[in-house]
Amino acid sequence: MRNQIERLRYYDGEYLRSYDFTAEQAYHVEMRRRLNRHLHLHGIVYGLWLVQDAESLSPNGPLFFSISPGMAIDRMGREIYLSVPYPLSPEIVLNRPGIIGSKSYEVWLCYRETQTGSPAAGYRDCNEKNQYTRCDEGFEVILILGDASTPGQTRPDCDGVRLGTITLDASKQTTGVSDRETSDKFRTYVGIRAQRLIAANEEKDTFFDIKALTTPIPAERLPGYLDLYPGVFGHGNMFVKKNLVIGDDFKLDKQDSPKGDNLPDPIPATGNLKVTSDLFLNGDFYGLIGGKWFGLKDYIQTLMPNIVISTAPVVISPSPQASNITQSTVTTSVSTSLQNVGQTFVFLAIDEIDWQTPAVLQANWAGKTSPFVVGVSSAGLSGSGNSYTLTIQWNVGPAVEVPVGSGNWLLPVTQLKVNYIVVFFPK
Repeated sequence: MRNQIERLRYYDGEYLRSYDFTAEQAYHVEMRRRLNRHLHLHGIVYGLWLVQDAESLSPNGPLFFSISPGMAIDRMGREIYLSVPYPLSPEIVLNRPGIIGSKSYEVWLCYRETQTGSPAAGYRDCNEKNQYTRCDEGFEVILILGDASTPGQTRPDCDGVRLGTITLDASKQTTGVSDRETSDKFRTYVGIRAQRLIAANEEKDTFFDIKALTTPIPAERLPGYLDLYPGVFGHGNMFVKKNLVIGDDFKLDKQDSPKGDNLPDPIPATGNLKVTSDLFLNGDFYGLIGGKWFGLKDYIQTLMPNIVISTAPVVISPSPQASNITQSTVTTSVSTSLQNVGQTFVFLAIDEIDWQTPAVLQANWAGKTSPFVVGVSSAGLSGSGNSYTLTIQWNVGPAVEVPVGSGNWLLPVTQLKVNYIVVFFPK
């Protein structure tokens, strides 16, 4: 193709030669190929499958394959058209020099243009060459030895289109073919280069309302909606400005929730994702809680109570003003993994009691009518964030003054080991 774009301009009485008509055709051909090359992605338009012929002998005879009718656009924007099946027979394709058996070959379709047609009788100029009246836009099938390590990476110089792969046996009979996308990802189809796609419809979109959706997916494309079938692969980013509905639509109604308050009210009008069936996640899920991002595991933990179980030693020391029952408090630190703590509950239990020696107990409490008192209770949990302080109040008695009038008080217990359970509930 030339870089300069030139179109004929006619006037009355102009003397036209054959190259003028050639330039007229070249303008339209080159402009169409520029459009194919830069607007479209090269590949198969339709058809061009490698299919087994009915003449194949079965069950153990040779297999015969052909290229089904179809159309393709090559890398140069040239159209390649097959109106009837083209056989991949030994007489036409498989007997070429360099083709050997027991190998796999990639099948490529290349554009070929030949001059045909002879001038009418009496109109041939004996001094001119290449006097043809037609240009035959045809094709040629090229076989390239396949590379198992990098299939599809070697292509012919014709900038053609790859149709699939055939495998030959030792006698160069076709034994197998690979042409479907599921088994041969290098069979490509034409595409379109576009920054955006706008359907030809200016009506306001009122079909999908996320707050009251009970409309099934229609069988036919609605005005303003693109119909993509059978599937879509996105190689870049996808931003959905409104809502995304996957599968059959369903209504979101807070009255259907067990407590009536499990759905947000009001439901946001945009940015919602509705999935009819299961959602499979092969990565991580992140949620924003209290201004911090959490992975799926940590996010679930933020929704569950955090239970802290531990033991705190309590040393019993009577005060100078000890009476029959002595009371005092000790503190211990408690940490939680929750980021936003709501309610808390504390449970205490005495795990171990260290008494005075038997001789001391016999000497000071024998014959006393007051029973021994040993008890613990929670005096409060204070703190914020992840760090808290648990205050434990203990009660021990009765106290005795040894000796009487000395001001030295003695308690029957010297130390306690207290087990505590603190339950932190998320907000």
